[in-house]
Amino acid sequence: MRRGAIIVLGMLALAKPEIIVNEMELCLRIGLGELGRRDLSLARYTCIALRRISSPPGKQSDPTSPAQVAKLPNDHAVLVKLAAICEIVSDDKEWFGVAEQAISAIYVLSKHPDVLCSEILRRKTKHLLGLHLAGQAPGEAMEVDAPMTPPPEELSQPKKQNPALALSQLLFIVGHVAIKQIVHLELCELEFKRRKAEKQTKTAPTPRTSLAAENPSPVKKGRKKSSIKDKTPAAEEVDELELMAGPSEDDITDHIAAIRERELLYDPNSLLCNFGPMVRDICLNNTSYNHPTLLAQAALCLAKLMCVSSEYCDKNLELLLTMMDRSKDAVVRSNLVIALADMAVCFNQLIDENESHLYRRLNDGDPSVKRTCLMTLTFLILAGQVKVKSELAKMAKCMEDSDDKIKDMARMFFTELATKDNAIYNQFIDMFSTLSADTGLDEDAFKKIIKTLAGYIEKQDKHAKVLSKKLADRLPRADSAKEWNDIAFTLGQLQHKDEEITKLVAEGFKVVQASA
Repeated sequence: MRRGAIIVLGMLALAKPEIIVNEMELCLRIGLGELGRRDLSLARYTCIALRRISSPPGKQSDPTSPAQVAKLPNDHAVLVKLAAICEIVSDDKEWFGVAEQAISAIYVLSKHPDVLCSEILRRKTKHLLGLHLAGQAPGEAMEVDAPMTPPPEELSQPKKQNPALALSQLLFIVGHVAIKQIVHLELCELEFKRRKAEKQTKTAPTPRTSLAAENPSPVKKGRKKSSIKDKTPAAEEVDELELMAGPSEDDITDHIAAIRERELLYDPNSLLCNFGPMVRDICLNNTSYNHPTLLAQAALCLAKLMCVSSEYCDKNLELLLTMMDRSKDAVVRSNLVIALADMAVCFNQLIDENESHLYRRLNDGDPSVKRTCLMTLTFLILAGQVKVKSELAKMAKCMEDSDDKIKDMARMFFTELATKDNAIYNQFIDMFSTLSADTGLDEDAFKKIIKTLAGYIEKQDKHAKVLSKKLADRLPRADSAKEWNDIAFTLGQLQHKDEEITKLVAEGFKVVQASA
């Protein structure tokens, strides 16, 4: 009943955030208090409701969206509770969902989310080191101390934890913080550009009192100019921005990109820099760290860190592809498929040569991995993030998959692809050749696929004539009756209406023997 109530409240908060704001104390006491610690699903939905106090980043400028709530200091009760819920000692797998939503809420509500999340990482790391120093081997359970600064509600929490799961939880936080920090940097960049644009539109320098309450980003670390008596805090922020990044928007973009590329994972002062080598080591030595949850979270963390820096991505790409191909865990393979798609968007030049690994998962033995891969490729291709290549035949083959969901998804993809500029026409011959040569595809399935694909080629059109001519040229060179029959069937589906081709097909397959 409590879960249902907080779910409904979270939905209402999308339109009217003050519903949650007015009952904040109740949400914290119930959802993130002792009851929430006993029921992690309740805690997770509470975090979602709290996150919705503030409008999503893309809707903050929408006049129809609710008013933006001021960012909170890190010692605010809401943020203290959100941080504490990430640090509870629990072996329940539901913890990962709670931590995900809690960190997401922190990045929405906090003035300086990176500072708060760094503290969470430090405390989780100290907790893990405490397990190690106590002499417990991975996989054993032991007595552990409560988090460093727990609220009173935490005193009754369980005090036993599997060290391997504790490390898994730490890596999960590392990966999720890395992804959220990327988004945070992008929002900082947009805010900087907005302020600079406002400054440039002003005809005369006047005090910016409307910005005085706005929150500076923790990304800014440049030295401030000497203050002037009548200069407002907002004006100082803009001046600091110019010192840090330069006078143009391109300078701001370059500076933020440099922070993402070189500082988050490689600056000695960055907390994340300590985890990059460790995660790589766990993934490389999967036989030594033989714990399914730990290996799954290490692979996911590695993939998320790779989305931060192209240098780190390039260094670990081969390892990620190997895990995606060889991991026995279907969840790991699915996660890495999604991660590789994210990298294709972030670092297209690095992933372009390895897209075949992505298409290969369409032949995965687990239907869930195939569905994930097909859905991911659908997004990438239709969004223009990856080029349509000869591997498209593997997606066409999915139209006759034994899984109905995969079959429907593949048909929907080709229906949408047909609306793009000649996409199916350009790849038709390659798809035909691949499907015809596929010994694992039975004749009935081949005919159904070709019939569907040919239906997307406009009838009575030059495209059908061009394709028919190319296929007809192959008839005399057919090496087997099967190849000849496949060509003839496809010609019939294209409805070419060419008398010469019709005559050539009517002559049938001819066996030509080389003279001795």
